[in-house]
Amino acid sequence: MWKKLELGLLVVFVCMVVAVSGCMSSSVKVAIDYPGSWNGTLKTDAGTRSIEGTGNQTIDLGTMTGSLYVKVEKKDKGSNNTIRVSAIRGDETVNTMNSSTQYGELDDAILSIYLTP
Repeated sequence: MWKKLELGLLVVFVCMVVAVSGCMSSSVKVAIDYPGSWNGTLKTDAGTRSIEGTGNQTIDLGTMTGSLYVKVEKKDKGSNNTIRVSAIRGDETVNTMNSSTQYGELDDAILSIYLTP
């Protein structure tokens, strides 16, 4: 009898910990900053999707952990404007990459990180 009660209490405790940790997780967003048109690829452990837009945009990925890979390209190749991609968790920018180099502008920016809980 006591073993069943102990097991039941353990299951309830684990469920509460999982629920609380889920509530405390922050949403992950990808922000693309570029005045012109752009397109690219967004990969997570859940899958791959194509992204595109014009101007600054933010893509909400919800709560997530694991691999995040984003490649964005300028549609107007050779533009002198910098394209920037950022990973944001909650209110904190986790990482940012851009197309600017010491030798000029590239046509794409790649961000690849692993998000831990």
